[in-house]
Amino acid sequence: MSQTKHQQILSFIEGLDIGTKVSVRFIAKELDVSEGTAYRAIKEAEAKSLVRSIPKVGTIRIEGAKERQIEDLTLREVAQIVDGLVIYGHEYLNRPPSKFIIGAMDLDAMERYLEEGCLFIVGNRHDAQMLALERGASLLITGGLDPKPEAVERANQLGLVILQAPYDTFAVTSMINRAIYDRLIAKELVLVEDIMLKDVKYLIDSAKVKDWHTLSDETDYSRFPVVDANLVVVGMVTAVDVAGKDPETPIIEVMNPKPFVVNKDDAVTHVSREMVWEGLEVAAVVEDGRLIGLIGLQDLLEAFQQVQKQPQFGETVDNLILSGFRYIDDPSYTTIEGEITQFMANEFNMASPGTLVAIMNMAGYIALRKQYRMDAITENFMIYQLEPVSVGATVRGVAKILSVSKKTSHIDIELTHGSRIVAKALMTLRMSEKKQAL
Repeated sequence: MSQTKHQQILSFIEGLDIGTKVSVRFIAKELDVSEGTAYRAIKEAEAKSLVRSIPKVGTIRIEGAKERQIEDLTLREVAQIVDGLVIYGHEYLNRPPSKFIIGAMDLDAMERYLEEGCLFIVGNRHDAQMLALERGASLLITGGLDPKPEAVERANQLGLVILQAPYDTFAVTSMINRAIYDRLIAKELVLVEDIMLKDVKYLIDSAKVKDWHTLSDETDYSRFPVVDANLVVVGMVTAVDVAGKDPETPIIEVMNPKPFVVNKDDAVTHVSREMVWEGLEVAAVVEDGRLIGLIGLQDLLEAFQQVQKQPQFGETVDNLILSGFRYIDDPSYTTIEGEITQFMANEFNMASPGTLVAIMNMAGYIALRKQYRMDAITENFMIYQLEPVSVGATVRGVAKILSVSKKTSHIDIELTHGSRIVAKALMTLRMSEKKQAL
């Protein structure tokens, strides 16, 4: 059967050497197709993990999906990871699942995702279990629930595995995610060093405000790190800091003496979230305290979007839950907003309690850091869920600081969907003496 133009482009890209740059113009010229067709094919190749767009580098051919499958994670190992009981299919446990599907959707939607060889993670939904088996998927039943006899019989007829885990769907998914991440941790991660600006313009600590203006005119930049004679970062100065100041004013009198600094080996996933939460536009990159680069929030966000497409993304449950949340500029209270996804759901297609706790806990933590620049540890968390939250719902976490002392802080948190309050929590934190760098 002859291939379509679209399929030909994907096959061509898949045949390129790892590291080859791929562009719309290159594809259009090589295969004699329109740039629109080339663009759409490259986007699909990116979705299939055949190429990756790297800021300031371009789109390059990477190790493809076939090589990146989790073939070393078998159903037997999945059972061990989740403390699972093998209900049926001991002889098939060495099979690797092609992918994992969470059964937190209706049957019509489920049919679009199910495929032969996948592992279907589901709770007490017999109709979903039977549909998955008919599509050639093995089952991982959560919540310590037993499958019905007809499900076991169908697994027997089709040569499929049924596992039973004592934990809920959220916990099981988190455990599997952690195991996959541990196996992939040695693979390439996008680090700060990969995207930072190395040709850094800076001011020395003996400079004056007039020197900022000179450097800004030369570079069109408005933010500069301030360093001492050993290139150790001692501050950050912006246009806001020097506005209206006498040109002869020493730069150390107007700079921020506690700049936000990161290490070159920090992961983009971590740094981008920190900068978004803190509302920072730029960070100094250091090695042994000395300035070696600069990184902007926009570069981080672009790289972060690419990292989300990689299997290494999601090194923590918090990252998985909160990667889709954003900070809302609210003059009264700290507010974050995001969508409840299928990963966050239980077997009833509703946000699991663990998800709600993670969202509300993070809202409270951000509120404390933004207002008082203090580290803290959650000591007590009381949550009252007023109504269930379905997958697809957009929720807001609003944190109100009730009191802060040298030792503890109390924060009231509301989780809303539209105009309705769906959950409330009271959070107590034990304060740390260590202050966050600005």
